[in-house]
Amino acid sequence: MKIKLLLLTSFIVFFLSDFTLAQTNPRYLILFKDKANSPYSISRPTEFLSARAVARRTNQNIAITEHDFPVNPAYVTAIKQTGAMVIYSSRWFNASLVEASASQLAAIKNLAFYKGIEQNHPLANLTSPSAGLSRTAKFSEVKTTTEDLNYGLMQQQLALIGVDKLHQEGFHGENMLIAVLDAGFNRADELNYMKPVFDENRIIDTHDFVSRESNVYDDDSHGINALSTIAAYQPGSMIGAAFKASFALYRTENVFIESPYEEVTWLLGAERADSVGVDVLSSSLGYTTFDDEFNSPEYNYTYEDMDGKTTIISRAARYATRKGILVVNSAGNEGNKAWHYIGAPADVDSVVSVGATTLDRSYAAFSSVGPNAIGQLKPDVSAVGSGAVVGNSTGTGSATTSSGTSFSAPQIAGLATILWQAFPKLTAQQIIAALKKSGHQTANPDNLLGYGVPNGALAEAIIKNDFVLLGTEPDILNEIILSPNPVQQDLTLTFPVSLIGKKSTLSLISQSGQTIWYNQQVLNSTISLPTNSLSAGLYLIKVDVSNRSRTLKFVKQ
Repeated sequence: MKIKLLLLTSFIVFFLSDFTLAQTNPRYLILFKDKANSPYSISRPTEFLSARAVARRTNQNIAITEHDFPVNPAYVTAIKQTGAMVIYSSRWFNASLVEASASQLAAIKNLAFYKGIEQNHPLANLTSPSAGLSRTAKFSEVKTTTEDLNYGLMQQQLALIGVDKLHQEGFHGENMLIAVLDAGFNRADELNYMKPVFDENRIIDTHDFVSRESNVYDDDSHGINALSTIAAYQPGSMIGAAFKASFALYRTENVFIESPYEEVTWLLGAERADSVGVDVLSSSLGYTTFDDEFNSPEYNYTYEDMDGKTTIISRAARYATRKGILVVNSAGNEGNKAWHYIGAPADVDSVVSVGATTLDRSYAAFSSVGPNAIGQLKPDVSAVGSGAVVGNSTGTGSATTSSGTSFSAPQIAGLATILWQAFPKLTAQQIIAALKKSGHQTANPDNLLGYGVPNGALAEAIIKNDFVLLGTEPDILNEIILSPNPVQQDLTLTFPVSLIGKKSTLSLISQSGQTIWYNQQVLNSTISLPTNSLSAGLYLIKVDVSNRSRTLKFVKQ
């Protein structure tokens, strides 16, 4: 659902009666057993990820694995040969979204690679197919500046989180890429406050996963309301938190019906965001229960499901964060309703879930509360959501006010973007940690506002004082100890505590450069390697772990 204060008018009911005719067969997320015999290779990542996506992983020491591979094309072909329609495929779930009749589904279940059906029931969608579009990325040149910006009506909410200080230092979002997943960005390409983004070709990708087309500018206005708090640039009226960033805009929410299918479209949107190389993902969506058509225990979630790893969308968000994306999501607007807890994916541990405040940093009563179902503190931080200033989509576009965590979350996404721009050697999770530490409630966080309202200037100081930047930290691999040396029988490798439990590859190499053996394993504190069968001479042990390598020499007597 869109996380805002919204009343649906009665015309929607009549609209839906015709709209439902577009789908003829149920839709299933078909899960596959493996990615065996894949044509893709870890050594050729740019065949399935953009250079930006690869760089984001490399910069944060995140390995590219088979999990990043697309679904095996042969599996997709086999599904199609049953007569079923393959709509999209998911790398992270190793699955295809399939529209199938009962007989086609039976044929799919007989395929050797078939594993199961996500949640063991069909999903819903009310759309017809059309092609998508990916555009060539354009990024702004970084220009250090200390100009005074006239934020207009957005001045107070941005000053509250210290965005103005980072702007004064020249950080506006240049060369950063933000994905916004929402219900549509109505007329964004016609609005004056968005004109600089379009004139400078900074919308690098768009896709409507509901209607399956490239146009995201002809649906709901909720997305442009949220996007304006990041991207608007109309001095004297409104300026967003990261107004020089580039954007990928994805429609994943259907405002006319609430169904589990929208969790899948969010998953697909997040995967596409990953593949084009986004740095930050901003989402003002959340899911708990569904419309009457799906109002049954097998579809609806309970609070116990808000554990950060049960729902489709939360699992998708977890994957996104583990690919190095900084994911920001609204906490929800259920604080003063029967369901007053956060929704999914705000329940994920590594997602920045954002609550809502008033301008004096007081808790806004509608803001959903934590903790999540396993007791983790939520929300993480908060920003102005009660009477937030946003851009509308009427006429040429103007500033208005609206309330909801839908509008506090993108402010934090914008702040995170320019803070990361200022400190590109940090990981996404380090940026999140700095934001939390800069919150006004950091000494006493609670489940209403989390660590409170963060401040960009304070986060900068915290980073400079408390954080070790990637690339400047001592190489932990230098702490690996090899003994005895020379060796006659068993060689022992001793690893530092920080490497224990990490996946590694160990290779034994002769003096001539020949690999005698290699082994992939999870590291323990010590590993013994038998060397009895080796001839006397000089050998090398190569250790590959956490995207780093170290080679140690030893002599066999």
